[in-house]
Amino acid sequence: MEDRLRTLLSDLDFPCGRADLLRHAAACGADDDILGHLGALPEGSYAGIDAVARKIPHAPGQK
Repeated sequence: MEDRLRTLLSDLDFPCGRADLLRHAAACGADDDILGHLGALPEGSYAGIDAVARKIPHAPGQK
């Protein structure tokens, strides 16, 4: 999932908030799985893709 996030968000200007992440990912064709994870992020400002990836919960056995 982290690779998909990096691809989707690579040209997004950071820092940004959850709504910006969702808008950008949707405009880039993100699937429901990615949008669901981004939508579950806490409100706040994210400094970059690494900050986003750290906050996304992973299923057991996933990185």
